[in-house]
Amino acid sequence: MLVLIPGITGNMGTRLAKVATARGLSVRGLGRDSSKVPKDIKLESFVTSTSYYDIPAIEKAVQGVDAIICAYQSTDVLVLDGHLILLRAAERAGVKIFFSASWNNDWTKNKFGDFEHYDANITFSRQAALTSPIKPVYIFNGVFDSLLFTAFGPGGFDTTGEVPTLKYWGDESNRKFWWIAQEDAAAWTIELLFNKDVQEGKGGAFRFRSGEVTLDELAAAYHKATGSPAKVVRAGSVEDIAQEVQAARAEKGPAGYWDYAAQAVALNVSRGVWDIPAHEVTNLDYAKKPTTLEEYLKRRFQTS
Repeated sequence: MLVLIPGITGNMGTRLAKVATARGLSVRGLGRDSSKVPKDIKLESFVTSTSYYDIPAIEKAVQGVDAIICAYQSTDVLVLDGHLILLRAAERAGVKIFFSASWNNDWTKNKFGDFEHYDANITFSRQAALTSPIKPVYIFNGVFDSLLFTAFGPGGFDTTGEVPTLKYWGDESNRKFWWIAQEDAAAWTIELLFNKDVQEGKGGAFRFRSGEVTLDELAAAYHKATGSPAKVVRAGSVEDIAQEVQAARAEKGPAGYWDYAAQAVALNVSRGVWDIPAHEVTNLDYAKKPTTLEEYLKRRFQTS
């Protein structure tokens, strides 16, 4: 199987290529700079492009491939414009297997405008369903490990005070958050290439994660890994954070959504929008053992 990975030089692209070649697949890269591909990754070829709308390069890259796994960065332009350009090229080349770069929270549970950062994903998905013979594959896995202790992770990790703080709104302090190690996401994504429905071009949504963690568990894990305590605090009611987001939207407008994206994340979490029931989980643990939170934190904070 020959797999094209647009965005191969990025964090996910590189991981996907390593797993794919280790599984015996041929990999073709598409990107701006081949020197950024690690030397230990042996590619079938690399097609150099100048931008996401370099159609001649994209047309060349898609020829003869069996599958496309898009690993573009999660920017609005690449998620919508870039994906559509790539999808149309895939259609012309007769490619049936197309993975969208959608390693996200489950935006199928969102309405348009619930969380602006996912509007481009929702729009692409709808446009593909309306106009394309290709049925894309979408993957939902919660928050990446690298975001766990940031403003966009569970609890909006805040280090501005004397003690790092994880916040929640409402009365559910023990809500479980999905998270995933990027290595797990790459391994399980490649495993889906061997899924019968995916190979038949049926596409679909798949949901998996490395683990689930509460804010109390996350604070305790942080304390154990770093020796520094972190605290969990109730920041207000769900109505409080909803009003905060509403006011920010009115002030900043759609183009300024990054200024209040962390609050919008907190609102969706507080409302349980991204909760995923057990029966929706695709278990791919046989392909790779899930990374534990302790294992990730040891790497991140370089503890023994």
